[in-house]
Amino acid sequence: MKTKVSKNILRVSSRMEDVARLIHSKKTFVLTTHVNPDGDGLGAQSALYVVLKRLGKKVYIVNHDQLPPRYTFLSFASAYRQSDTIPVHDVCIVVDAGDFSRIREGVQRKEFGILVNIDHHYSNNHYGDYNLVIPKAAATGEVVYELIKKLKVKIDKSIAESIYVSVLTDTGGFRNSNTTPQVLRLAAELMENGADGSAITRKIFSGISKEAMELNRVSLGKIKLDDAGRIGTMTLSQSDLKKTGATDDDTENLVNQISKIDTVKIAAFLKERVDGKIKLSLRSGDENINVAEVAREFQGGGHTYAAGALLAGPLKAALQKVLKVCHQALK
Repeated sequence: MKTKVSKNILRVSSRMEDVARLIHSKKTFVLTTHVNPDGDGLGAQSALYVVLKRLGKKVYIVNHDQLPPRYTFLSFASAYRQSDTIPVHDVCIVVDAGDFSRIREGVQRKEFGILVNIDHHYSNNHYGDYNLVIPKAAATGEVVYELIKKLKVKIDKSIAESIYVSVLTDTGGFRNSNTTPQVLRLAAELMENGADGSAITRKIFSGISKEAMELNRVSLGKIKLDDAGRIGTMTLSQSDLKKTGATDDDTENLVNQISKIDTVKIAAFLKERVDGKIKLSLRSGDENINVAEVAREFQGGGHTYAAGALLAGPLKAALQKVLKVCHQALK
């Protein structure tokens, strides 16, 4: 009799084979990810783009938001399109989106052909016709890498660097609790196949503009501590962002500044968007505190250690709602 673990491995392998067969049988693909795309979704898209092109497929990259400048070195950059218009295609592969609605507001299923959902969020609701969801993976890029092996495509520098971006960013530079021995072995394998780990790290985490540095200065002054220092919050209005001259992409890692405070168990960064809605980013500083459950209270989701949601404004009212839920999570 097979163990539960071995059955799970067989099921994952079977799903990989199903998706690989689908890819080989179809000609035209759309690749997309969630709004406000991050390194994991973009790296996964880039790797799949290279692989599908090598297999002779026609491939469109279509995302709701612009490509953040720090990721323009990725191989798919020249094909990247910011649009809500989906071209005619056979298969759409959605990466790193735990819920279909994360693609963009008002998205409809009828816009897409066969839908393949590739992800690693445990909260994923399996919205695809094919669902390749592995919650134990450190990043969606790790799942994509296993699929590429099933497709029997040789790993070169462009693929290796794309996947490296995925695992680097979703492990917080190999600092988060999802930095497993497996993901470190994967990082080593990617470097052996051409990924320049130190150069990629500098591009993503260093070399910021003077405007971004000014944003850091302003934002650090907005950190507030609550519940005896166990909750750390930071708020950023559109006015704050405009005054610094920084871009929206420059806000991506600000939540991690709160997490550096040694007493903080929950870090919450609230950013006002142009449309007045509030983007919430959460980090857990304690492996026993699941910030995905906090995000779920606002119809969001994510991981135990990193999660997010979208709230109605104004900023001050949203902050009070978040603090209330964070207090409850610490009881």
